[in-house]
Amino acid sequence: MESILELSDGKQLSYRFNNGSKGPTVVFMHGSLSDKNGAKSLMLEKLCEENDVPFVAFDFTGHGESSGEYTDGTIGIWFKDALDIIDRVVVGDVILVGSSLGGWISLLTAQALPERVKAVIGLAAAADFTKDVWASFSVEQKQEVLDKGVLYIPNGWTEQGDPWTKRLFSDAEHFYVLNGEGSLNIDCPVVLIHGKKDDCVSFKKSFEIMDCLKTDNCKVIVLKNSGHRLADECDLAVLKQELITLLNKSE
Repeated sequence: MESILELSDGKQLSYRFNNGSKGPTVVFMHGSLSDKNGAKSLMLEKLCEENDVPFVAFDFTGHGESSGEYTDGTIGIWFKDALDIIDRVVVGDVILVGSSLGGWISLLTAQALPERVKAVIGLAAAADFTKDVWASFSVEQKQEVLDKGVLYIPNGWTEQGDPWTKRLFSDAEHFYVLNGEGSLNIDCPVVLIHGKKDDCVSFKKSFEIMDCLKTDNCKVIVLKNSGHRLADECDLAVLKQELITLLNKSE
C-alpha cells in the first residue's frame, strides 16, 4: 500500500507498506539517487508477501516521491528519515536491508535502535563513502565544492551529472561509523553482500565494516562477477536466501 508520512516540519516521506503476521518487519533502504521501486525492493516485497512477513520500503528525502531536493539532503537528514519511518509506520522488531547509501543508514539505525533491530543486511554498504569520495577529488574539485557549494561529476546518463554538495560532506563527518575495531556498536547478526567488480564502492569496504563491528555474528559474501547494483538474478537469489535464513532464526 502506497502512503505518505507527513512530518511536523512539513516534509513528506513516500513509503510502501505491506502487513504480515510473522516475524520482524523487513525495512528496505535504497541507495543514493535511487528510490523504493528498484529490483531489490520489489523482490523483497514479493518474498515477504509470500511468507506473510510485513515489509516497508521508503524514499529518502529528495528521492523518488518524497519531498525535497537531492542537493538539500545529508546523511543526518536521511538517517532521521529512517528513524521516522520505523517510529511512525512500523510496529515491533525490524530487519534492515540497506543498499549502498542505505547500507550506511542501516548501520546508523541499528546502533540507534538496538532493542528493535534484529538483523542487518548490507548490499554494497557504502559506510563513510563521503570520506572516500572527498579523498578522490583533485585540489581543484575540492575548491569548487568549497567555493560553489556543489560539484557535478559526469555519470554517463544525465546531462548535469551527480551533485556532490558541501553540506553533504560537512554533515557526514558527524556520522562516520568506521572508527576502528569494535567502534560499530551493533550486537545483532550482520550480513554484508558485495560484488567483487563493484566500481563504486570497493568490496574491501565490507571487510572494513566487519572489522569495526562489535558483534562477532557477521559474515561477508563476495560475489565474483557482480558489480555495484546487485540486481541480477544471481545477486537477488543470494539476498533472498540470506533474508530467509535470518527470518527463520527470528521465529
